[in-house]
Amino acid sequence: MYLLLFVSVLGTALSVPVSDAVAERNVNYEHYVLPGESYPTFYDVRLYMNPDAPASFNGSVSIRVIPVRNTTGIVLQAMEMQINRVSVFLESSPQLNIYQSHTLATDDTHFLTIRTTTPYVANQAYLVNIDYVGRYAENMFGIYVSTYEEPGVGTQRLITSQLQPTFARRAFPCYDEPAYKAVFRTTIYSPPEYDVVRSNMPERSDLLKPEVQGFRKHEFQDTLVMSTYLIAYLVSKFEYVTNEQRPLYNVPFRVYSRPGTQNTAAFALDFGQRNMIALENYTEFTYAFPKMDKAAVPDFAAGAMENWGLVIYREVALLVRDGITTTATKQNIGRIICHENVHMWFGNEVSPINWTYTWLNEGFANFFENFATDLVLPEWRMMDQFVLLLQNVFQNDAVLSVNPMTHPVFTPSQVLGTFNAVAYQKSGSVIRMMQHFLTPEIFRRGLIIYLRRNSRRAVGPQDLYTALQQALDESPHSIPFPLTTVLDRWTNQGGFPVLNVRRSAPSAQSIFISQERFLTNRQLNSTHRWHVPINWVLSTNADFSDTSPQAWVPPSFPAVAVDIPGLSNASWYIVNKQQTGYYRVNYDVENWQALARVLNTSHQTIHVLNRAQIVDDSFNLARNERLNYNYAFEISRYLVLESDYIPWASANTAFNYLDVVLSGSEAYELFQLYMLHLSAPLYERLGFEAQTSDEHVTAYHRNIILDINCRHGNAHCVNRAQELLERFRNNPSQRLNPDIQTTVFCSGLRGGDVNNFNFLWEQYLASTDSSEQSILLNALGCTSNEERRNFYLNEVISDRSSVREQDRHTIIVAVINSSPENMEVALDFVIENFAEIQPRVQGLTGTTNILNAFARRLTTRQHSTKIDTFFNRHQSIFTAGELAAIAAIRENIAASIAWSEQNYNTVNSWLIENFRSGANALTCSLLVFISIFVSIYV
Repeated sequence: MYLLLFVSVLGTALSVPVSDAVAERNVNYEHYVLPGESYPTFYDVRLYMNPDAPASFNGSVSIRVIPVRNTTGIVLQAMEMQINRVSVFLESSPQLNIYQSHTLATDDTHFLTIRTTTPYVANQAYLVNIDYVGRYAENMFGIYVSTYEEPGVGTQRLITSQLQPTFARRAFPCYDEPAYKAVFRTTIYSPPEYDVVRSNMPERSDLLKPEVQGFRKHEFQDTLVMSTYLIAYLVSKFEYVTNEQRPLYNVPFRVYSRPGTQNTAAFALDFGQRNMIALENYTEFTYAFPKMDKAAVPDFAAGAMENWGLVIYREVALLVRDGITTTATKQNIGRIICHENVHMWFGNEVSPINWTYTWLNEGFANFFENFATDLVLPEWRMMDQFVLLLQNVFQNDAVLSVNPMTHPVFTPSQVLGTFNAVAYQKSGSVIRMMQHFLTPEIFRRGLIIYLRRNSRRAVGPQDLYTALQQALDESPHSIPFPLTTVLDRWTNQGGFPVLNVRRSAPSAQSIFISQERFLTNRQLNSTHRWHVPINWVLSTNADFSDTSPQAWVPPSFPAVAVDIPGLSNASWYIVNKQQTGYYRVNYDVENWQALARVLNTSHQTIHVLNRAQIVDDSFNLARNERLNYNYAFEISRYLVLESDYIPWASANTAFNYLDVVLSGSEAYELFQLYMLHLSAPLYERLGFEAQTSDEHVTAYHRNIILDINCRHGNAHCVNRAQELLERFRNNPSQRLNPDIQTTVFCSGLRGGDVNNFNFLWEQYLASTDSSEQSILLNALGCTSNEERRNFYLNEVISDRSSVREQDRHTIIVAVINSSPENMEVALDFVIENFAEIQPRVQGLTGTTNILNAFARRLTTRQHSTKIDTFFNRHQSIFTAGELAAIAAIRENIAASIAWSEQNYNTVNSWLIENFRSGANALTCSLLVFISIFVSIYV
């Protein structure tokens, strides 16, 4: 039976015909795609890895290969390695070596071509054996060495890996594209003192490989059919916690981490199991591997990696330390654990045929990291918070240069660049919209079909659409277009629409709706249009519960009329219930005024997610010159009554933009007073102290309110923050509530106190906890002391930096976000030093995170000139992702220049009209409030 089963598995290894894969090529990049003359079915990999010899490792691989046509050579991929010996045998003639020669490309195709003395014959099995010496990666992509400090022991080393998306070829020669699935057998030889050695599968009992003197052998069971990028390794002295004595989940589940940190793994162990159970129940598909390991490593390029059976995390993305880990970090840990768990189905069981369709992996993981966390921890309100993620990605997706979800990529640089906000947050938002326009149960049924039909295969979007269409056709629900027709536009076009909605007449029972692409820079235009699902709520029946579509707006240019019975009796209406659709809505002025009235008199009549939508849409439409700012500000008045976090988080994003563009202007002081006015009731209610009755999101809400008050001059807030920092300095063992530490530390650093900076820097150096280090790195960027700020920025490029490579971009981002003055300094630093920064920050998103931070804060012609200088100086080294980020910066600067010319006077006039005459009274009322607050709470 074993041989029969093995042959059966091998037969499904390359589930996508090679001709289909070849069809995905772009002629300009033909030479980057494997030619498809053969495919693998089985790899037998041996690795000799010693963390104390961190330069290189020895390896050998035997690959069972099937040519699909007669050929004189086969092509696979290898990178950063020396090939020492190659042999090739026909499986039926294992004694006759037919190897002739090989060549390894020196360019970034990484092609390894192996030729034979007689041609490879189609459909015959060959064994290709390769001995090689690999180099450990210095940028954490491939197999690499990491270090940590163990108290009482000193520096310890470990070996781990990150092979997604194109770095399995650094571990062993292979067909390193996701469509080329195979079975993998792994043997690791390592020094005996490194006794915790893990790979995707458990160790096997039927040992096959010889012993090697000086090494301990670890032979692992054969995997299921899988893609190369999902292989993983760990050679360490780690310890673990396990469910094997008291399992919640019926699969052995372990969390590995540095010795002494096992007490911080409890949340990961508990939540990870419960989340896997929820996902199995939802998908009706059992997790396929015989174990689930989670490993927290000190150095890791991404947040985590979904290697099948051995998921690798950054420590800050897995370990929770009570009293140190913030609410935001703990929530992020839950989301990341869920994200990686989701990949066991979406990505591992069913993979994209190539990285053009990264969204089939990451979009579903992004959606379910919220949805499936909500299944386990509904009190976290993850699906309410999803609206904030959607609104955030609108900013990225509102530039003409943005890539669509389906984005052809071929070179390694292009492939890395596709792991961006579009593949994750936008795709997750479109999938959320899909869930609602199909209805949740049809959506679920379609995904069950998709997973069952395509298990262990590599697919394209059409396979998803076919499964969802089947579920839809088998249900009583319907939509007026084939799913393929709808989704092709959403996935193949960049950007998103704004719906312009008008009553056809005051007494009419219909509305006119037109659509156009929403672009931050209105001087640009696009012909993109979409099939847009819509629904609505009337003031006469404010029921927001049914989010299925009531009508569709087709991708035609003229406006469409939509009949809405009872509209003439409604004082207001809202389109897009709970903001489930991925689009903005712009109403006629009369409806905006009506919405402002209801919000300012009875805001709870409107669903909390639509309150967030109205705030976000109105300010972004005003920023985009589609709506007069007066209406947005009139809506914002209601926030003085708003006690829920979600609308405040939406407003905070809008206010942060205004803070940037108004800073230094005559309007800025009045804007600050307005911020203090709106937040005063919540400052009184929330204060600095957490309460046991607080809901989960209150920690986020408190941070927004404290940040507004401390930044905009509430003397009580500033003084209280200084007192708390001073108390911490005097007694570091008495820690502050971690949720307010960044606000408190920033407030103490903005005054430029050298001693505060030095104290917090020493705290960073002394800390071994990644959560605490993250708080401190973000706070230290707030310093206004020129010498300390320069010292801090130079930690990014110093060869003796005390900050891990994966965290160095945080330094620049923290400085950018802290104040306009610091942002200018950071911009000059990046322009001057980018060639040194680029190789010293983690390569997946480090530089793009820096550039994206600039995209949201650069606003002037002077900034535009500096970006031109930046581009001209460094264009020869920019990656595809960096070029895309720079294009977005340029579009956003152009839009902000237009904003200053066209919107500043309106904003200034509104603030003068509403606050200059009352500014003195407002200031007095704030002082009275503060004195009352002090007497009660201090």
